[in-house]
Amino acid sequence: MTINHDQAHTPAALNPKKTALLIVDMQNGFVHPDSNMAKAWGTDHQQRIVPALKSLITLANQFALPVFWSKQIYTHADVKGIQEKRLGGHLRRQQFTPCVQDSWETEIIDALVPLIAPSHSVIIKHRASFFHETQLPAQLRQHGIDTVIVAGVNTEFCIETTVRDGYMRDYNMVVIEDCVASSRPQFHSDSIEKFRAYFAAVMPLSTLNESLEASP
Repeated sequence: MTINHDQAHTPAALNPKKTALLIVDMQNGFVHPDSNMAKAWGTDHQQRIVPALKSLITLANQFALPVFWSKQIYTHADVKGIQEKRLGGHLRRQQFTPCVQDSWETEIIDALVPLIAPSHSVIIKHRASFFHETQLPAQLRQHGIDTVIVAGVNTEFCIETTVRDGYMRDYNMVVIEDCVASSRPQFHSDSIEKFRAYFAAVMPLSTLNESLEASP
């Protein structure tokens, strides 16, 4: 099968009344240069998307899109359970644990906190997908949402799992390419290609305004 990437990049009209924005895991533990992730893998790529994310959130507010922020929190019991998986869990494989409950790492980075509006929702999650056993699906239904824009970190893990999960729930998924990032560029690129091939419309932030304005 030949994938037509030109067609994949063609911006589609997005109805602002049926579109929501998800900001995934923009927390100290995944972005801050003093985090455990930064010490193990680096977080330069995650830090570089912050200006674009600010513009994205401002644009979402201009179009009155519902905005949902996720906060990944590993409870102490959860950490123990994952680390004790018989075949090894991801925390053991990566050899560090980010965003443990009650730690500084769980907080959203200072640069974005002023952009969390009273109308936004901040939702705690305990697994990679923003949809898994959280309030998000119910809130999307309440807003009549059928299209979900995804931004944040890390591309190959929480972003990809959220995009796949949303797609399997029959949402139209949109990934803003310059608003997602990973410590590992090759994983980021691989996920972006899979999004284009199967799960989501992938577009740059510069195209999003045009797509939202194109709605009848």
